[in-house]
Formats: sequence, C-alpha cells, structure tokens
Amino acid sequence: MKIPGELISLSRYYGSNQNYVIGGGGNTSYKQGDRMWIKASGIPLGSIDRSGFVCLSRSKLDKISTANYSENPFHREQEIKNDLIEAVCDVTRKRPSVETSLHNLLRSPFVVHTHPTIVNAMLCSVDAERVTEEIFGNDVLFVDYINPGYELFKYTESKLVEYRTVFGDEPEVILLRNHGLIVCGETPDDINFRTLEIVNNIEAHLRTELPSTDYISPGGVLKSTIRELKYYFKRLNLVTFFRDNNLIQKFVDKEETFKRSVHPLTPDNVVYCKSQYLFTAGEAINILSDTESFKSRTGYLPSIIAIEKNGLISLGPDKESARRSMDVFHDMIKIIFLSGNFGGPEFLSPEQIGFIDNWEAENYRRSV
Repeated sequence: MKIPGELISLSRYYGSNQNYVIGGGGNTSYKQGDRMWIKASGIPLGSIDRSGFVCLSRSKLDKISTANYSENPFHREQEIKNDLIEAVCDVTRKRPSVETSLHNLLRSPFVVHTHPTIVNAMLCSVDAERVTEEIFGNDVLFVDYINPGYELFKYTESKLVEYRTVFGDEPEVILLRNHGLIVCGETPDDINFRTLEIVNNIEAHLRTELPSTDYISPGGVLKSTIRELKYYFKRLNLVTFFRDNNLIQKFVDKEETFKRSVHPLTPDNVVYCKSQYLFTAGEAINILSDTESFKSRTGYLPSIIAIEKNGLISLGPDKESARRSMDVFHDMIKIIFLSGNFGGPEFLSPEQIGFIDNWEAENYRRSV
C-alpha cells in the first residue's frame, strides 16, 4: 500500500495557505485497512511529499487508548511517545504527529486538521461554545481546551462516544477551542466543501473587519534603528525580520495596550513565539538595553520585539525561522482583533502555557 497522491495534494493545498496553516502547524492523515499515514512531527504541510508522512499500524495505535500510563504528565508523554514509535511501520522511523491517536479515533479515510484564522477568531473567544452552538447546532462537535497530546486525545474520545451515542453517527467536523479545526471525509472534495462551509458561516457573523495589513515601510530614524539592530543580532547569530501595518499599529501604539491585549491563544503561539514579548521604544541603544534586561528576566531573548508606534521585529536563527515567528505572531493578533466579534479573546492560562513550553513533544517540533 502506498500513500495516495490525493493526501499529498490535499496537504499542500492547506499547507500553502496561511489562512489555514503556518509553519509546521496542522496535520493530515489517511486510513486504509490497518494502516494510517499521518504527517511527521514538524514537517511543513505546504511542501510535503511522501517522505514527510509516517505509516503506522492502527491496531497498535488502538492499544494506546486502553494502556495504563504514568500519572505524571511528563513521564506519561514519554511512555506514549515510545508506544507511538512502536506503532510505526515504515523503515524511516520518522516521529509521527503528537495528534496521531486523535486521528486514529476518527472513522473517515481522510482527516485534515488546520488552524484557520477566521475559525480561531471564534474558537479563541470567550463566547466560543455559545457561538458554536448558535451557528452550527449539533452539526459539529465542540471540544473545550485540554492540554494537547494524550489529554486532548482521551477527552475527545469521550466526547466522540457521547456524540455517537446521542446521534448515532460520527461528526464530520470537530472544533477544538483555542486550537483549531478538524474535518473528516471520504474524499478530498468532502474535506474542501466542509472546510469552506465552516469558514463562510463564521465569516458571515463578523461585524468588524481587520484593519489593513498592507506593509508600511520604515522611514528615517526607524530605518537606521532597524539596520543597527540587524547588525547587533547578527553577532549573536540571529536574523531579524521587520513588519508594520495598520493592524500592528493598533497593538503597538501604547505599552499598556500591548501588555494588556497580547498573550498566547493557541499551542502554536507558544511553540513559535514563546509566551512573553518585549515592548520597547527609542533608539537602537535603548532597545538593545531593554533586550538584555528581557533576557536577564526570562532566560531567553525575545522572539518578538514590539517597537512603540513603529511595528514589530522578530528574531530567529535564520531568515525562515524569523519570518515564521512573525507570521505566527501576526496571525495571533489578527485572531485577537477578530475575536472581538465574539466577546473578546480567551487567552491561554499560565498553567496551560507552562505545559506547552515544557512539553518534550513541542520542543521537538520547535527544533525540527
């Protein structure tokens, strides 16, 4: 049995559209008999080929549901990782997505999990559950936020059992609070139709649209400041990436506004941008001093630097990483802004952030 070309095409379609997936986020799978192919951890969907998928035994995956694991969440995740690797069938022994067991729960051949901006505007809001019921009723399964990995798998499993018992069928769409969208289907056309239907229905309930995201070029003093920062961070083997637009200006106008309104909403926000950001002002020398103070306080350099009234700078070990952090952060503030249509943002708690930040599986994905 081989990976169907349809799975690769479907994966690239959603992975190449930043309205659905950014960086290594999201995943796709296909089932046939006792085999399931799923995206390997950390592999970008947009450029994936056959080598980016892992083949697993479904019968071995089924054992994870009834296995007895450690009560300690970090020991438990190590045990589950070992069982996931044990279920791998192909010779490459790539590491499967942390959401492999969740995909295995679903009966449909094709499963696509994405993080659409419009959908997460609702799912990352304080009124997420109420609005989901108002718009979709029982046509979808809403799952409240649970730590990703095994906890999310077991909780979703219990909600699926309830849904199947009550409605005698399986949901074609699952909405994960502060996380994203899962769509199931017999064919890629089923996936595309249902995904577009969900996005369009939520979009129809937006009363406030995004400010312009057209790029604003830095001028004068700011341009010189960015150049100085670029040279400074280059000595630290870090690359800088600058972005400014009308949406960003809504958040960097004042320090009080930024610190009150900008916090992580989803696991990917923590993975790619960490959970604390630097807000600073003034000339390059002051920004660099604030950066060093930030590192002394947190133990790491900021992935995101907000310059008062002047845009954002992201840092990364290479150009691609810096751009990806910026793209994820930019998507996050889009969601924060649009969540105002549904009662405002529901940020992750410090405990939820701590789990993700210290979770070995996400540290692996971040490294990949």
